[in-house]
Amino acid sequence: MLRARAVAFTILGTCVAALLFWPVVITYTLAAGEKATASVTRCVKTTNGKRHNLSCTGTWRTEGGETGSGEIYGLDKDDAGTDVPVRVGPMGPYGGGFGGNWVYYLTLVPLLIAPGIAIWALRVSFGPGRKLAESLLAEPAGGTLLVVTPKRVDHANGLPLATLGPPGPPPPGYRPVEIPGRALRAGGRSPLDAAAGVNRDRSEFRPLESPGGEPLAVVEHRSAEGREPDHVLLDPSGATRALVRRISAGPARYALIGPDGTPLGSAEPTGGRLSGSLRVTDAGGVTVATIAHTGRRCVVRVEDAAPRVYRDIAIVLVFAQYHTAD
Repeated sequence: MLRARAVAFTILGTCVAALLFWPVVITYTLAAGEKATASVTRCVKTTNGKRHNLSCTGTWRTEGGETGSGEIYGLDKDDAGTDVPVRVGPMGPYGGGFGGNWVYYLTLVPLLIAPGIAIWALRVSFGPGRKLAESLLAEPAGGTLLVVTPKRVDHANGLPLATLGPPGPPPPGYRPVEIPGRALRAGGRSPLDAAAGVNRDRSEFRPLESPGGEPLAVVEHRSAEGREPDHVLLDPSGATRALVRRISAGPARYALIGPDGTPLGSAEPTGGRLSGSLRVTDAGGVTVATIAHTGRRCVVRVEDAAPRVYRDIAIVLVFAQYHTAD
């Protein structure tokens, strides 16, 4: 997960740096570049489709006595045959001041509107989940309420229930249960997956421990190149209790399967297709748990009549959503 995040942030940082390059260079040049006087020899306007380009050439001399010749940027066609003040920076001489070089600042537009788009996307994605979480917390009767974050499971009153430990070896008695039928991942393996080393054949085991350190279960995350991941609920001895199989990623849908391949139920989107919130049902279609995803945490309501295994499956479902390495 950390590697996937590092690759994503690296790509994001590279994109931001690329968008900032020309605004930074032009600002530095016009504000702190060496002053010079340019003699503009000619300005030629060329057309490429609907795009017009003006190229001015000439010579220049800086206040320090250095000279140069070539293209001079930021000028107007009327500057041909005249002497104009310019600033010489890393990319050459620029005249016209900030007004004559405004086009270089257009790359700032995506950066200026990106925060607004991000806020809107978060509201669309997690707004329904937050409303669902509030409604679950407001009506606790008839069910057990849990709050699950990427590494913890707490009761709604704040009392700790379990902690998800770091990746480690499989339990001593582990015997992998392979159930055929894993769905192909839509779009295959993306370049980001390849760069981060995810969506490949591997298994990761993470213990679920009580506040006192007693092992309660083990969560196994299985990924395979080109296929949707499986998430397996193991007891501390390594025996499989249930398998959570993702059928599709957008929106997320899961099949719940017993260790012998018997269907245990399913998990389908609720409270908005993109919210990440899920309604968990048993094999008969009866709701056994509801997961409200708010982004920072998940509120889980497990029905009192639901067998204990569905509570643990709901917890695995939340960890599966947070396990972004898959």
